Amino acid sequence: MIKKIYFSEIESTNDYAVKNIEHIQNKTVIIADVQTKGKGRNGRSWFSEKNNLLVSLVLKPQINSSDISGINTLVHYAAVILSRVFKKKYNLDTEIKWPNDLRADGRKIAGILTEAVIKGDCVQGIIIGIGVNLNMNEKTIKKINQPATSLNILTGVKINKDEFLDFFLNEFFLEYNKFLEQGFSLIEEEYKMLSMVLGKKVRVVVSDKEYCGIAKDIDNKGQLVLNCNDKEEIINIGDILC
Repeated sequence: MIKKIYFSEIESTNDYAVKNIEHIQNKTVIIADVQTKGKGRNGRSWFSEKNNLLVSLVLKPQINSSDISGINTLVHYAAVILSRVFKKKYNLDTEIKWPNDLRADGRKIAGILTEAVIKGDCVQGIIIGIGVNLNMNEKTIKKINQPATSLNILTGVKINKDEFLDFFLNEFFLEYNKFLEQGFSLIEEEYKMLSMVLGKKVRVVVSDKEYCGIAKDIDNKGQLVLNCNDKEEIINIGDILC
């Protein structure tokens, strides 16, 4: 059963989930109208305002802390499910910018941030933070520090946030248990089809190191396989700059 916790305003739904993980039950969704300190990956801020989707999904699968790929590939699963929602409900094609962004018409429309709370060898919970631009105007879009868009702009209609969230949750849990059993292989083909980087030359920043090469593949653990001057680099997590 899915439980929902609502906030009219909060610093960050992910931070709330991390701090209260012991008391939050499995399959809880934390929803905010506004986040004052919304964040993306690597501590970057996420532009947050009303009428957009700002949620954190708390999951408590039986998984060992050493299973890094099992934790990391949940972001890939969430990205594929989001892409399905855009296509099935709004007839909108999207692409995935490895590992966690969704693009529509070449511009960012959604981002996903996955965090694991680990105590010893035990994963206390995995938090999937999701931000989707549902209802924004062009003036507000320009405040975002990268090319972005919004679902209402692309469809020409105002989007019902509750309908979007419920559709997403239904799609997410439809194959969630199967994903826990099979891992990335369940969505590997679909993820690759949705990828906007495969076969292209990219620059990837991992901590303070930068790699440049052709995105050759995404392996069975969801890692990016990069061909850098005939040398193969396997990247588990990083930021693609181009």
